[in-house]
Amino acid sequence: MTGAAGDIGRAITKRFLSEGARVALLDLANTNIEETTRGSYANHADALGIECDVTRSDDIERAVAATLNHFGAIDVLINNAGVAPMQAFLETELPLYDRVMGVNVRGSFVMALACAHQMASQRSGCIVQIASTCAFSSGASKNLCAYNMSKAAVRQMVASLAAELAPLQIRVNAVAPGNIDTRMTRACLLDDAATAAAMAEIPLGHFGSPSDVSGACAFLCSVDAQYITGATLLVDGGWLVR
Repeated sequence: MTGAAGDIGRAITKRFLSEGARVALLDLANTNIEETTRGSYANHADALGIECDVTRSDDIERAVAATLNHFGAIDVLINNAGVAPMQAFLETELPLYDRVMGVNVRGSFVMALACAHQMASQRSGCIVQIASTCAFSSGASKNLCAYNMSKAAVRQMVASLAAELAPLQIRVNAVAPGNIDTRMTRACLLDDAATAAAMAEIPLGHFGSPSDVSGACAFLCSVDAQYITGATLLVDGGWLVR
């Protein structure tokens, strides 16, 4: 799983470990993911921390090789790494755009490609991309044009990969969170008034929790979802249908 050090990444790790999965936790070096994994998951021998920058193809190759060396197979990929810097469109500089696309789109694509090669040899596998309600609407927040574009690309990537990889028995789906109570979401809400306004637009009346996202991921990777591929599962409290 990429983006393992974030709030949603930690929730996914906790859920999958609780269900007996073996989990490789990938994140940037500055998150101290290897040390954090040894400390936070000391009671889980099946948790492996690996430093990986998904914008670097050599990092991805090394991380996939380390996972295979440690666990012997890759059955599931959760592409969770993502960035969402806020910037007005007319003030956006290309390095910011390149960073968003590099992490959210290219990183997800290259990681999926590397893992799908292994899954193809096994003729089984499950890939879950973390998309966003921003893939459907620009109304989630202003000043997120590059992010919105990147998540729309992730959503289309899921549809394309699902169709192409289905004959190899590799399922590809997405989870699209709305406002989940994480540090990233809070950073996009500038003050209490913005938070209250965002919450007022959610039919269920509250932000989701990272465990809501981890539960959706667990379902899509389970036997209960064995006939589901190419789907994007909304986890947004009804925000898109309000």
